[in-house]
Amino acid sequence: MNRYLLAGKNSATIMLFCSIILIINTVLPTDLNRFGIVPRSFEHLSGIFMAPFLHGSWLHLISNFLPFMVFGTLIGAQGSQRFWLLFILHIISTGSLVWLFARGNSVHIGMSGIIYAFWGYLIVYGLVRGKMLHLIISLLMLIFYGGLVFGVFPTKFGVSFESHLLGALVGAASGYYFAKPVAQHRLR
Repeated sequence: MNRYLLAGKNSATIMLFCSIILIINTVLPTDLNRFGIVPRSFEHLSGIFMAPFLHGSWLHLISNFLPFMVFGTLIGAQGSQRFWLLFILHIISTGSLVWLFARGNSVHIGMSGIIYAFWGYLIVYGLVRGKMLHLIISLLMLIFYGGLVFGVFPTKFGVSFESHLLGALVGAASGYYFAKPVAQHRLR
């Protein structure tokens, strides 16, 4: 149980940081969201690292809160090192792909790309591992969060479906990689 509490604490700390940034962005006469990902703009490369922590509104942040807490806690239960490794890996890889391939003349912000990466990771990891607990978690992810599939399509104006799609692909790839036996990782 302690590992779930620690994992939840890591996830909550990140979401608290996002809340503080949103408070600053709301209270001060500044627009921190301009530091998000602007595709193919070398002036906005830092957006790859900053975009997940920026949100357009409280509704945007709240809609990311529960899925991030659930997925982050499940991943963090595998260990804090795994959580932080995947969190950083998913920020860099998803953000880089969004910077390369997303629609231009737009600013992409929010934690949803990382949420989709965590979701893809949990599903593929569980299916490849084939252990009962991991399969149950995968099945629950599909049942309770199966609606996330629709987020990878351009259905809503102002929503970065590219972050969702690319995050899910990155997560699936990392889930497959980390689900392999440890011995295979050492051979490379």
